[in-house]
Amino acid sequence: MRARPNAWRVLAVAVVAQLGVSVIDQGLPTLTGFIKADLGLTAAVAGLTVSSFAIGKIFGAYAAGVAADRFGERRVLILGSLVAAVLVAVAAATPFPAFTIFLLLAGMAGSASTPAGGRLVLLAFPRNRHGLALGIRQTGIPIGGLIAAAVLPWFAGMSSWRWSLVVAAGIAMVAALPLIFLPSDRSSAGELRSHDAPLRRLHDRNLALLTIWGCLVVTGQYALLAFLALYLHERFGLSLEKGSLLVAAANASGIVGRVAWGAVSDRALSRGRKPLLLVLTAACLVGALGLFLVPQSASTGEVAGLAVLAGLTLIGYQGLWVTMVAESAGPARVGAATGLAVTFVTISIALSPPFYGLVSDIAGTYRAIWGVLSVILAIAFIPALLIRE
Repeated sequence: MRARPNAWRVLAVAVVAQLGVSVIDQGLPTLTGFIKADLGLTAAVAGLTVSSFAIGKIFGAYAAGVAADRFGERRVLILGSLVAAVLVAVAAATPFPAFTIFLLLAGMAGSASTPAGGRLVLLAFPRNRHGLALGIRQTGIPIGGLIAAAVLPWFAGMSSWRWSLVVAAGIAMVAALPLIFLPSDRSSAGELRSHDAPLRRLHDRNLALLTIWGCLVVTGQYALLAFLALYLHERFGLSLEKGSLLVAAANASGIVGRVAWGAVSDRALSRGRKPLLLVLTAACLVGALGLFLVPQSASTGEVAGLAVLAGLTLIGYQGLWVTMVAESAGPARVGAATGLAVTFVTISIALSPPFYGLVSDIAGTYRAIWGVLSVILAIAFIPALLIRE
């Protein structure tokens, strides 16, 4: 498959569209305190409320992927992004608890961003550029999160959290507009070659293994985001502010990792992508073990280095993972396959913070999180080894 003449333009537009949806998705948790105080909610109810968008993605991702395969990725991506933005704006003006329902529906619509956006990029680039291109596309998620963290709480403090949601919806809507000016979808599922039955069975097997691998590794990403600052405060006496800066450093290295792992897999494509997946799994394990074993006497610089390594692997893995999922599915099924994988990974994301929180409660220390995570990452070698390219 040859690259489209405007492939890099397609990629830029896909990144911007993903960034817009991610401002909503990752911005809602930054407003938890404002929503809790204004509505008089308990911490549990407030947490469930700001998770409504993410929960909606669980129910919408597979359907969005099937629609992208059948009707065209550009159309589905435009419709999903704009509908999500409109529903979030409506939610901002809606009283509780109907507010939560609109956020849930917005999440279902916004779930199109990954399967449809991934398909858009996959079809624009040749195979020896898939890792780099899809890795760059995945950077839209953490970049959107950084923008949300910088803008939405500040705006909520200046005005209200409801107006912050309107701002987030406006960003998502503006980010979707460049999609309108892209050329119409050139291919549909019916025009793309189908795999014969034995090859399709192999691809389905690989997709299942990659999904299991993703569900295991993504728990490390959310262990970092939720508990790294608390762990650094407990074990090394760093202030929560300094700990949060190291979480930001991990996020930044994760952005680099999403591009780097995919790009390296392109350079080593003649050997397949599986060897690098095994290397990445080992690097993830090293990062988790490093956080578990690092002595209390370690300097701030050494701890920062571990945070950067953990971010490079446990947050940066998605570029390579999404590439392998997309290629295993093939062009005709990439939307549905990515949507299905994202559905299970999103469930794993939702379960990760309470699971690791329970681990720390039982053990009486946040350090136990990295020990349990190390075991989970060791288990992740099993699906990685069973993949057959």
